[in-house]
Amino acid sequence: MEISIVTWEDAKSSLRHIRQKVFVEEQQVPEELEWDAEDRNCVHLLGREGNRPVACARILSDGKLGRLAVLKEYRKHGWGGRILRAAEQHQLDQRKNKIQLNSQANSYHFYFSNGYRPEEEMFWDANIPHVRMQKILNRPDPASKTYILGEDDESYYSDQPAATPVWFQIGSQQSRREIDIQIADLSHPVFNNAFCVANLSAFLRQSHQTQVRILIIKEIPGLSEHPLMQLQQRMSSRFKIRRLEIVNAQENNSNQILFDLKGYMRFDYQTTYCNFSNKISVSRHRAHFEQDWAKSKELIEGRKLSI
Repeated sequence: MEISIVTWEDAKSSLRHIRQKVFVEEQQVPEELEWDAEDRNCVHLLGREGNRPVACARILSDGKLGRLAVLKEYRKHGWGGRILRAAEQHQLDQRKNKIQLNSQANSYHFYFSNGYRPEEEMFWDANIPHVRMQKILNRPDPASKTYILGEDDESYYSDQPAATPVWFQIGSQQSRREIDIQIADLSHPVFNNAFCVANLSAFLRQSHQTQVRILIIKEIPGLSEHPLMQLQQRMSSRFKIRRLEIVNAQENNSNQILFDLKGYMRFDYQTTYCNFSNKISVSRHRAHFEQDWAKSKELIEGRKLSI
């Protein structure tokens, strides 16, 4: 196992191979976004297993870390942490005491466990929700429970469009038993984004004890083509979708999600509210959800598909 500091000119083929596999092929990042003029001016880190390039990252001239990638078959072998520590040591050698990065929401806990803490900015990049994070080097990791399910009792409000998918991915990634969702608007981006839907799939696959229940306030034509319905058809035993007929739609005009019996989020197109640890509030919302679930009915289009 070896990690080297390299230039783009010296290791272009190896760096391109890793990033092409991870970002372009796996994550469907458009090539015009992946390959930019910054590469020639960056410091690059390249990890090798024997003679095979398996991991990489780059450091921009302003000290921002990016493009950290590990080939799929070498993940969970500690390569991400080794690349991160090598980048931090390089910055210390350059008398820099801070690293900033833009973390994909699904990578939040990797960076958090390595001492990085979130800033306020959340955004979309290549159709992937991101959160900005930073770490002060050569200092003890600051005590923090930010966005930790069952521990962070702060209430968060945001009008940033990416806040919803960021908090949804962070919350669903930590859930272990059940996720209950009430949907007022199926067209909301969080229910149509491939990465967010993939989070539900990963949650269901982690254990035979997990389950997802979704209540739809309004069934729409062509529902069978919706990403959630397609996932439900593949995993129907532990993924249930029903419809709730209500008289006054204004009473249920926001989307709501419960993560286990710990976290709760509510959102529309303008604002998002999230709390990762409020058992009293979650219990109250869960009781309302159970009441609505008891009154819910089978999907009309679902009957046609026999799901």
